Amino acid sequence: MLNDNNPIEEPQAPSPALSDDNPFASMMERFDEAAQLLGFDPDLYMLLRRPDREFKFAIPVRLDNGEVEVFSGFRIRHNLSLGPCLGGLRFDKNMSRDELRALAAWTTWKCSALNVPFGGSMGGVNFEPREHSDTVVEKVVRRYTAGVNDLIGPERDILIPDLHTNERMMAWAMDTYSMHARHTANAVVVGKPLGLGGTQLRNSAIGRGVRVVMEMRLSEMNISEKVEVVIQGAGQVASQTALELERNGHKIIGMGDLQACFHNADGIDVAALVQYRENHGSLAGFKGGDLIDNAELLSLACDVLIPAAASNQITGKNADTINAKLVVEAANGPTTKRADNILEKRGIPIVPDLLGNSGSVIIAYFEWVQNRAGYYWPIELVEERLDRMIIAAYDKARVAAGKHNVGLRLATCMLGVERVAYFDKLRGVYS
Repeated sequence: MLNDNNPIEEPQAPSPALSDDNPFASMMERFDEAAQLLGFDPDLYMLLRRPDREFKFAIPVRLDNGEVEVFSGFRIRHNLSLGPCLGGLRFDKNMSRDELRALAAWTTWKCSALNVPFGGSMGGVNFEPREHSDTVVEKVVRRYTAGVNDLIGPERDILIPDLHTNERMMAWAMDTYSMHARHTANAVVVGKPLGLGGTQLRNSAIGRGVRVVMEMRLSEMNISEKVEVVIQGAGQVASQTALELERNGHKIIGMGDLQACFHNADGIDVAALVQYRENHGSLAGFKGGDLIDNAELLSLACDVLIPAAASNQITGKNADTINAKLVVEAANGPTTKRADNILEKRGIPIVPDLLGNSGSVIIAYFEWVQNRAGYYWPIELVEERLDRMIIAAYDKARVAAGKHNVGLRLATCMLGVERVAYFDKLRGVYS
């Protein structure tokens, strides 16, 4: 077991029973269902069900006032069958290990379903960067990177920005790892600035992916005109998505974060909202619409609802209030298993996060490939390859859904799980 006073790296025991609205429990329920439909044998099932590694360590940092505070850092690797792991670095004061486990597993299935040669991982620090200076944030990033230095690497585990982290922090992480390696290793981190090995389209790939799958699903619903959209969130994912949809003629009638949400039937000026949040740190005081709370935002009448903030936002408690024709998940795990069942009974289709935010994984893969080759692609090539991979994954999921008579989420999960299981079986068990 992990001991806070002497943190070590070791495989973990199977997780205990968890509540229905716990993100890890929701993910495992979906995995269990996929494994059952695929007819996995017990040995293979247990191998896929458990994270490969879980690591916890101390991050002591001297604050601006001279005091030393000790934060906790985590890194969870789920599966390495297809290649090195890829996973976020997130900062969240209320972060839970169960959520990290779920996100690591989701990334494994997502990469597999998208035919990207990565396994899944996830890590972070129980730290709120908005409460500290840039100097303290940099110390935390660098100390975290040093703490996982033996776990990460271009062929081991690749960091990608996640909640409350950005390209500047990824540059710090890359620099820290490179100092230990004694050479510039830009492929250890993705989501970097362009001049440091970042890729074209990085700041719009997630939004582009959301738009592509949204429009494909709408066309299957015989909706070809521009639609009214509500987006929960105002961070990087939500902003990318809103700007991409607005550029392509769709109307954003509702948007907001935990501090403030807004409704404007004539359409929110997304650029103004994004700029206001960047200037003020939150949306409190924004004048571009009627102020509403988060519950009202999720229940607004619209064509498409896009949860693009945190996990566990559409639950068994509020699924009956959703008033959209389609839900497209841009966040990781925003809908619980119980809510899934309620929305299905109500006839509201969902494009799951495994497809909805697939642009994040694909653009990360593109950046890693370009870093490894030392050759960078023009934006037109990035756009063409991104669209092609997203459409191919969506089409495969639709075929699998029809073949197995299941929903799009379970079909995508089955595609991912089946591919990992196949290559696990080919590789065998080293003992």
